[in-house]
Formats: sequence, C-alpha cells, structure tokens
Amino acid sequence: MIQFTIPGKPVPAVRMTQKSMYKNKYAQRYLVYKRQVGWIAKQHMKGKPIEGHVGVRLTHYIHGNRADIDNLFKGVTDALNKIVYKDDSQIKEMGSRVIPCEKEQQRTEIEIYELVSYGNIAN
Repeated sequence: MIQFTIPGKPVPAVRMTQKSMYKNKYAQRYLVYKRQVGWIAKQHMKGKPIEGHVGVRLTHYIHGNRADIDNLFKGVTDALNKIVYKDDSQIKEMGSRVIPCEKEQQRTEIEIYELVSYGNIAN
C-alpha cells in the first residue's frame, strides 16, 4: 500500500482546452495542484508504476461546503498517471469522502493499493 498526504486546499479537475489552459485561472490553479500531487507521489513511489489493478481511497479535508467530490477524485487520480500506476483505467475500486475542517487543516490523504485477487475481468 502507498500512503501520502497532499497539503493545502484540494483542487478539483477542470475542463480545459489548449487555449483555456493558459488563460483560465481555475485551469492554472488545477495544473499547479496536479504537478504538486505528482511531485509528492514520486517521493513515495519505490520502483516502476503498478501494472495491475488498483484501488484508490481519498479523504479530502476541506474548509467550507463547496466540494464536487467526483472532480476532486479525478484531479488526484489524473495526476498519479504514469507515476503510481500506468493509467487510471487500472483503478477498479475507489472511495472518496469529504470531511469539513478548519482552513489551515485542508489536505488530501491518499491510499493506493494493489488488487491482487481481482479476478479475470479485462481492462
């Protein structure tokens, strides 16, 4: 199992085009966060990306009540592509929750685990 924490306010994935990624402030914020997640994940990885099926559990600690949980999940799992696993299509089990907290306690706790006895389900 791989476990680590991303400090700071969790940032949801956003839709963007080639043009908007340079002009949209939300896209810019997401791209910075995605790089941060990738950088921290690289520090916790030992060896090559996992090749088999994986499960991912995320706990987002957020100040305030505006949180789109599926975009928060997507923002983290996209950032882990080619670092923790080869592609997010390997995720066969997922869990995500949002917990209210004080502003200075915001973070995302990440757990990734291999699904050894997943079965004969094709990708």
